[in-house]
Amino acid sequence: MAKPEVIVLIPESTRKARGGSTDSPEVDSIAAALPAAVRAKLGGLREEVLHKSPQGSVRPGGLLPAYRRFQGNMYMSIPDEAWSKRAPNVEVVIASGLRGLVASRDTVPAYALSMAEPTPPFGKMNRWWHDRGLPGILAAYLESMQPHLVVDLLSLEYRQSVAGYAAGLKEIDVRTIDFPGMGRASQPLRGERIARILQFGTA
Repeated sequence: MAKPEVIVLIPESTRKARGGSTDSPEVDSIAAALPAAVRAKLGGLREEVLHKSPQGSVRPGGLLPAYRRFQGNMYMSIPDEAWSKRAPNVEVVIASGLRGLVASRDTVPAYALSMAEPTPPFGKMNRWWHDRGLPGILAAYLESMQPHLVVDLLSLEYRQSVAGYAAGLKEIDVRTIDFPGMGRASQPLRGERIARILQFGTA
């Protein structure tokens, strides 16, 4: 797959589909794109979350691509056709309480974690991931992919998990899109914006 020219950053959702495939291979394009040392760091953090999370946080039933796993209001506002017939120059990267970062086609299990929620023993997951280097991991991914444009559609709690990622990026335009004062009511608008980028390949 060619490197994308546009990468869109979005949050996961609390609402997640159940089930999935138990015999499909795992897809992890985020880790595959990282330098070896950064890949190992992300893998270690993911293992820590997996093993220390409260019992039942990760549900059995197999894997689904991330864009099909998440089912919150933002995702429900993205038509299936926008995903299936997306412009070839676009990738969507999702901030995830379980995995840190997942690309939209990467496979994930059903899970109960959220960047926006406190989870024993981690505290609030967005702070936990931030303090353990998620901004640097995202920066390393973007430096590896070298898109022309990053469209940051993260909500507040999720943006906090990667705060500072753009500081050292070179020759990558970062465009942050906010919906001031709307809170959760912004989710359908975020979804509509993502759908337009997927379909037309431009912000």
